[in-house]
Amino acid sequence: MNNNNEYDFWALRARLGVLATSRYVDGYAQAEYSGIYGLPNDAFARPGGALGLGALYYTENGQNVSPGDVHLKQAYLNFKFEPLGLPGLFLKAGRFEVREGLEYRTGDVKFDLLKANRVSQRLLGTFDFTHASRNFDGMEAVYDRPDFNISLSATHPTQGGFNIHAQDEISDIDLFYTALTSKKDTLLPGTEGRLFYLYYGDDRNTEAIDNRAAGQKPMLSQSGLKIHTLGTHWLTVQKWGDGAADALLWGAYQFGDWTNQTHQAWAFDVEGGYQWAGLPLKPWLRGGYFLGSGDDNAADGRHETFFQVLPTVRLYAKFPFFNLMNLSDAFAQLIVTPSQAIRVGIDFHHLSLAEAGDLFYAGAGASSRSGSFGYLGRPSTGRSTIGELVDLSFTHNITQELSWTAYYAHAFGGDYVDNFYRQKQDADFAFVEFNLTF
Repeated sequence: MNNNNEYDFWALRARLGVLATSRYVDGYAQAEYSGIYGLPNDAFARPGGALGLGALYYTENGQNVSPGDVHLKQAYLNFKFEPLGLPGLFLKAGRFEVREGLEYRTGDVKFDLLKANRVSQRLLGTFDFTHASRNFDGMEAVYDRPDFNISLSATHPTQGGFNIHAQDEISDIDLFYTALTSKKDTLLPGTEGRLFYLYYGDDRNTEAIDNRAAGQKPMLSQSGLKIHTLGTHWLTVQKWGDGAADALLWGAYQFGDWTNQTHQAWAFDVEGGYQWAGLPLKPWLRGGYFLGSGDDNAADGRHETFFQVLPTVRLYAKFPFFNLMNLSDAFAQLIVTPSQAIRVGIDFHHLSLAEAGDLFYAGAGASSRSGSFGYLGRPSTGRSTIGELVDLSFTHNITQELSWTAYYAHAFGGDYVDNFYRQKQDADFAFVEFNLTF
């Protein structure tokens, strides 16, 4: 009642950078302008909260209907040790991007597409779908050899995501990430594997979102988050008949402190697919199942909701009204390629809560120094079915420099949504985007 649940807005993101290279060191600096125009100032339901991305941009940017900002996106030095007899060793310092799971690319188009869209940034990424991306201040060391890659970074994230004022570093969040990747074909033909560790510490002046009552949760500045994540992924693409089969296994286990609670959580993802290369449109059919743990008891002193840390959430929730926390997601996907320049995808998801006694979560992690945790949690209603999501995406590369994308999604709400939003069950999301690079 009395809220705006149908609206549009416009956005512009422009970047310009300069790169200088030498035998011993490379230097890079990049500026970014982010502008969003015509945001709704009344897209809020009670008790439903923000209705859509426009409402989130409005609340995270000082309730400004047309915010704009110029900020330093990247500025770093990358030292190369090959002239010193250590080929493959690099040390980067400054402000840069981190995309966990994408430490190297194979050069195989299909394999790298799966890495970029189904492996990378589940837990740590740039949130690049938004109009001001997240960056990282600190250092990164890489040792890259033909058979393996070792990467580690120690950073603080910047603001970004729904908060477009991305110049400021969030110094109260500490990140440490390291990964050992066995490159494609090293252990098994057409297969790569990764083992990784991620630490997240958060002492901001804000309150964590979980299924406890508000009065039972200390501020993070008093009792913060100290979350350790151990994980792995295994990805393979194998020629089979006139096409190729693919399979993915991803898993993570978490432990540590969630304010004054003990944190233990987990998640896994299993996927597989096949592409018929000899048929018209080269249809590629994929399916899978993801499960991220939830917390069924708010009073037992344990926090068991899987924490997605700082992901690029839209890779795994193209209509991002949900994320991978306390979630069960069974999905199927069909991709066709009418030409080398055009790709069309149709996705279907059946979504439900892993634990009906926990919250229904959305968001992509911290985007502000204080005031906002970075995740939303809709209260439990005792029901678990979120519903079904069907979406269609179309990408056309007109030239190497110019491309455009169109996207439309419809969500059919289940019993949770029907109860929580008072018989308002469905949602739609659509956009058209043009990209020019030079």
